[in-house]
Amino acid sequence: MTAIRPVIRVARPGDASGIARVETETWRDAYPTLLPGAYLVQNLGARSCWQQRLQGGVRNVLVAEAAPGRIVAYATWGPAGWHRARPGGPAAGQLYELYVHADHREKGIGRRLCAEVARRMAGRGMGSFYVEVLEGNPNRFFYEALGARLVARTHHDFAGQRLPSVVYLWTDLKTLADHRAA
Repeated sequence: MTAIRPVIRVARPGDASGIARVETETWRDAYPTLLPGAYLVQNLGARSCWQQRLQGGVRNVLVAEAAPGRIVAYATWGPAGWHRARPGGPAAGQLYELYVHADHREKGIGRRLCAEVARRMAGRGMGSFYVEVLEGNPNRFFYEALGARLVARTHHDFAGQRLPSVVYLWTDLKTLADHRAA
């Protein structure tokens, strides 16, 4: 069986419904024991504002397109939020979201998206980047497999709950970016 080699590209407004589908389905798959069922069933679709998010040439949203118009994963990224780079060091970035549809996991798509984010962050002068993940998310070990190290434990207020989360950090963006070729 040959591996899927989707095109990794910057998202366009026409991708909104495909991204929303991936977001909704992956959240329902990843968080059924972490978030209230009513939220996952009723509110998640309403939360998705992808049409508005993609207006105006947003460049910090990447998609993986398995076939024309068929989005199977996406990533969003930008400057680090509450996490700060070392004083005097290069700026830090943050991977805000990385979701791969369940039917397309274990095929290297998430790794390729993460590597492309690292390449773009390095190109903007960022020397490291973080990702914050709900501690109960079983997919969080993906980041460890890509060489991120656990640097903090915190909490994230979400869906009316205070949920434990973990923060991972990459400091070698070049090595991570080289994963895209694998």
